[in-house]
Amino acid sequence: MIARTDLELASSPAGNARHPWDWYVEEQWVTHALCDVLPMEPDVTYLDPFAGRCHIPDALADRGLTAFGTDLFERGDSPRFLGTHDFLGDQIHMLEAMPGLSIVMNPPFSYQNGCLVRGLAEKCIRRALSIATHRVCALLPIKWLASAGRFRLFTEHMPSGIYVLSERPSMPPGDQIAALGEAAYAHGKVDYVWIVWDRRSAPRDFAPTYWIAPREKPARNARRGMPGRD
Repeated sequence: MIARTDLELASSPAGNARHPWDWYVEEQWVTHALCDVLPMEPDVTYLDPFAGRCHIPDALADRGLTAFGTDLFERGDSPRFLGTHDFLGDQIHMLEAMPGLSIVMNPPFSYQNGCLVRGLAEKCIRRALSIATHRVCALLPIKWLASAGRFRLFTEHMPSGIYVLSERPSMPPGDQIAALGEAAYAHGKVDYVWIVWDRRSAPRDFAPTYWIAPREKPARNARRGMPGRD
């Protein structure tokens, strides 16, 4: 839980479908796409501290990596879920003390318990940077790169790479996926990037930018229930 003093009381108005804990679920292809362009080290442990349904740990495990997830709530039945844990709390999870640890996450962007938290994603990233021994990979809206408030973060901790998803992913609220059915992942509305930091890299004054190619049309159309087209 975020301390009450960190909260700006700005509960969503009635009728707003925004999830009160910013639980938005990415498809596993989003993580596979990162693995395709950024070689993942096999000799470290990967943690997603905002795992939700464990799509990120499951995708990493598909690549033969040791990956686990924690979250404030238990939201799925993946064997890689290690239980509930408050990543921004005072307690350190045993996995966070691993000597070889990378954090790969889709952090909450702005809301906790229905209230707006200023700088929430930055809090998550700074916490991850203080714990990880290897990489921190954060999935965020591309607009997150452009902010006077985050200029200090990027100058203090210059990313080792920015990976732009050329295919816009769908990220429905986790509590609405069942009701939405096949339409849950049909239409992405926000552009996303993976922002990557390597804790072992020498300081630099720029961040290389890469574009992740969209999936082939048959793969994209399969999710939308459309026939493949050349």
